[in-house]
Order: sequence, then C-alpha cells, then structure tokens
Amino acid sequence: MLYVPKDPNDSSALRTAAGRGRVRAMVPGIYTDDLEAPADEWVRRHLLVVLAVLYPDWFVSYSTAALGRQREGVAFISGAKKNLKATELPGVVVKRIRQLQHPETVTVDSGVVSQRTLTGAEEPVLVRMSSPLQTVFEVLRRDRRQPERSLPDAQVRALIERLSRADRLRADRFAERNGLRREYERFRELEATFGGAAVIERPDLQELEVHFHHYRIGRLSELAGGEVRFEYDRDWPIELSGLPLAAEGPAYEGPGLPTFFDNLLPEGWAEARLRAVYKIARDDGYALLRTTPKYLSNVTLRPPGMRAGDVTLDELTASLAHLFPEREGRTSVVEEIGGDPDTRELWLELRRRGATGLSGVQAKLPVHLFAAEGDAHITIGGLRNTSTHILKLPSGEYAGLVPNEWASMELARRVGLHVAELRQVEFQAGSPLSGPALLIERFDLSERLEEAKLLPLLEDAASLLGLHRREKYDPSLERIADALADLRLGEDGLTPFFDHVVFGWIIGNGDLHAKNIAVLHVIRPGRLGSEPTYEGARYTPLYDLLNTRLVLRGDLFALPVNGKRNNLRRRDFAVLARRWGWKRNRAEDRIARLVAGVEEHLDAVVAASGLGDEDTVRYRAIVQANIAAL
Repeated sequence: MLYVPKDPNDSSALRTAAGRGRVRAMVPGIYTDDLEAPADEWVRRHLLVVLAVLYPDWFVSYSTAALGRQREGVAFISGAKKNLKATELPGVVVKRIRQLQHPETVTVDSGVVSQRTLTGAEEPVLVRMSSPLQTVFEVLRRDRRQPERSLPDAQVRALIERLSRADRLRADRFAERNGLRREYERFRELEATFGGAAVIERPDLQELEVHFHHYRIGRLSELAGGEVRFEYDRDWPIELSGLPLAAEGPAYEGPGLPTFFDNLLPEGWAEARLRAVYKIARDDGYALLRTTPKYLSNVTLRPPGMRAGDVTLDELTASLAHLFPEREGRTSVVEEIGGDPDTRELWLELRRRGATGLSGVQAKLPVHLFAAEGDAHITIGGLRNTSTHILKLPSGEYAGLVPNEWASMELARRVGLHVAELRQVEFQAGSPLSGPALLIERFDLSERLEEAKLLPLLEDAASLLGLHRREKYDPSLERIADALADLRLGEDGLTPFFDHVVFGWIIGNGDLHAKNIAVLHVIRPGRLGSEPTYEGARYTPLYDLLNTRLVLRGDLFALPVNGKRNNLRRRDFAVLARRWGWKRNRAEDRIARLVAGVEEHLDAVVAASGLGDEDTVRYRAIVQANIAAL
C-alpha cells in the first residue's frame, strides 16, 4: 500500500508510523508498508506515481510517457519552466524538459491506490502525461545529448498504429503549431508503411460566430479530427478566461472545446437527452454546443450570416418580487411549454425555438416569465423571446429536492447572504409537468437592456481555473480563492465567497463544486458603436444551495478546505481566509455571525419549506450537528 499525505496532520501521523517501523518513506512525500523491497526496484515499479506526486506541476513525457517506465535508467517530465537540473531518485534519473509551445496532456488512472494515513480511505493516484499524439512527436525528436528521450522507428511505428483516426487526421496541425515539420515528415513516412495515410481526409470546416449581446467576440471553428479553433474578432478588446488576446494567430487551437465554451455545456439530465435525440458522440463537445444558439449572459453562437434581428436578447420583463411578493408557500403559474420534458418531441421543439442552453446536472428548462390576464405564465425562452428564469423540475430519483433547495436558499437569505430570487411553483391542472418546481430568476440580466449602463457576463470558477466541466470536483477551495483574489472583486472582496463556503458546510451542502461558485464580469457598453470596456468583477448571488446529506447520507464536502472534506473546524476556514489577509479572529467572528443567524432562523424556514416530517427533523439535525462540530 502507498500512503500520500495531503496535509501536515497526515504527514505527522505517517512520520510517527515510520518511527515505529510500520511504514517507511521511500521518497519525499510517499510512504509504503513494503518494508522489504530495495528502494531502486520499488521506485522503478511505481515510477509514474512517484513522478505524479513529486512533480505535480509537470507531466510525464517523451519515452517515459510512451513506455510507462524509465528508459535506460532515465525518466522524462515536461513543464512550463526552463530546463532544470536533473534529479536523482533511487534507480532513476529524472530529467526535466521545457514543454512544447502548445502542449496536449491527458490525465490517466495509474492503477495504483493510495491512502492519506494508515486508516484513510483509498484514492486512485492520477498521472498527467503527454497525449498519445504528442508522445509520438516527442519520441520522434532526436537529441544526441539525451538519446533516451526518443525511441527506435519500430516502436514509434507501433505508437502511430495505435493512434485514433482523429489523431492521425489532426497530426499536421499539431506539428504546424508546435514547429515540428521535420518530425511530421518522419511521422508520415512511418505511417505510410502500414497504409495509415490513405484514410486521411479533411471534412468541411464548420463555423459559429460568438456574440456577447450584439458585440461579436470572435469565431469558433470545428476542424478535422475533432480539433477546434477560436479566433477573436479584431475589434473585441476583452479577454475571455483561458483564451489570450494575441496580436496574431488564434487564441486557441487543439483537441476539444476550450474550457470557456466547455463550461457552457449541459451535464447529466439535459446532456443525456440531447445526445440521445441528436445522436451526438460522448466526446463531441462541438456538436453538443451547436444544439442551441443561446447561453446564459447573452452569449450566442450564430451561424455566419445570421442577422442581428433574428436574435432577441435577454432582459428581465417580469420579476418574481413583483409578481409574487410572498416568498413562502407555493404559487401558481400557467405553463405553456408544450410537452413532457422526458420526450423526444419536446427536445426537438426546444431546438426549433432556439432555447437557451443551461449548464448543470439537474432537470431544468430555460423559461420566459410574463403576466397575462391576471395570471403568471411561463413559456420556453429562445431566439424569438427572452429567457428570464430557470425552471428546476422535481427529481424522480431524489425526493424532496425542491423544498430542500428552497429551504437552503431562504435560510441563506434570512441570514443576510445575497441569493438568487426563487419561488416554489405548481402548475395548472392537466399540465404534463409535475410539481412542485422551483422558479429561479436569472441575476445576469438588465430590466431595460437599451438603457443598461453595465452588462454582466457570468463565469463559474471551473472556467476561471481553465478546468473542463467534468473536472469541477478537482480543485481545492484554496485554489479557487486564489483565482478570485486575482480578480480583485469589489468592495466586499472575498467576504461573499467565505460566507458561501462556511454556510455550505453548515447546511451539509456536498455539491459546492467549482461550477456552483461564480462571478459576474461587469462590462460597460460602448457608445455609438465604440468598443465595450471591462469594469471589473463581483461575486454572484448564491445559487444551487442544497442540503445534500439529506438525500445522500454521509455526503462529504465537494471540495477540500485545508486538505479536508469532512470534520471541518473553524481553524480550517481560518486557514482559507488567511490566503487573502484575514486574521484568525476576523474569520472566527464571521463564522460566529453566520452560526447565530442560522440558529435564529432554522426552525421557521424548515417549517415553511414543505419538507415532510421526517426530512424536517433530519434537516435540523444535520445543521445542528455541523454547528456543534464547528
């Protein structure tokens, strides 16, 4: 068994165990209970794990990535830093090489599990490596000073044969953007020996123009082999996360979608239905993106030539506070959605209307709220009308999610936190939609768009960090805090983020992942056709608050704080707040205020939520237990 400590407490426990002869430190940061194996043999056997743990900012590359082991006693890793002095480990010399200009990496399961301590839960060790295509080009590069980097032609040929057809199709562009023309010629020579080049063909380019309101940001193009290119419009001045504004060339070109666009995509319920209805492959993000032209914050993806008049921009036409002043209880709305959300017919209708795309895994629909003949109505928000609200439908798998989320959001509001407006709603008799449901108001809209002085652009923390949506559980809250601090949020700074995290722990929210933490970038529109300007960023109102322990007993915190996902204490949150300069007493005072507010309002909110008797008792018990632990 391997033991990889994640925090000082783990390290201390393992050092104590090592002193008692129960484990030994094989290399810095890795312990094992194998007390007999020679160190050099053990390191070679677990080389990929050792490299992943010792060099987290680097990735396994060259012959080491190709073979999964060292070659002639040498292992290679690559990163953004310049060449550094080689490191000697038992039985292996580790050489560090500067990465390619446009590197491609993949994260793989090493097949080895580790524990943080002798009694901890097992976790797979993940290893970041050069992608299969990049590995081929790396081992084609010859260097007389480091012959161990490359491989003989027969082995390279075998690697090329194992490449997917898509990788072989895009090999020329990979070589071009990384300055590897000589290696590409050799690639084709080896490929021709088994007839691989004969299958290569270049399909027609597909393009989408990316707009923010009616400003054209740039162009997103699908290329052969599943590659995508994004280029800014010459007049667009504001950089999107992970897509640098460059004087020349595309902001992105490579396999799959850039993370900014990947994080617009749906997950779970909506993604499964879209892929089934339109026969979209699991790895085809571009095709999934094309299923809808509109996304939150008035980001629209338009085929070249679409007229501006064909797109109705989103603005808030009817607010929940105006139509339903009372927050408690259930309100009636007339739904005009026109079908059962689980049927193929409705999803075809959504595409016909150009419905707004929504990210997230829960069952939800984009809707337009309006008043007619004294009643509140909702219909699908799309190209021809605005999308003002999000309708969250009850889950067939987990009972009580709607009153659970309402209670969590209302409790946060009464405690003094800024939350999205929402109401529990029920539908008219005969509606194909079951209730109750949640109607949530978008907070990224203006009431009168023509008069708006500021235009908000919503972006979640996964996008800020350059993570794909499926990596939303990967970062720590410290890493997110650092990214938010770099944005220099408004006068409240990181207080709303701190409150969000602490409140999430108090209510047992195990779904506070990177896509449920977000900011609004504030953009000032230009006058008379002039360019927009970036004004800064602010933390969003809170959304997707849920007591997940009510439906998943023992659910852990989604992201670690101070290396922990459970049994959090005030000192753990104080360590988080220290990253932006708070002293411990300030953090603890803030926690005490939140605890006092929750204790004051908990009973009244849960009683008004509509939760069943058993869930009401358990909701209170979960919150009270977490407060006691703090």
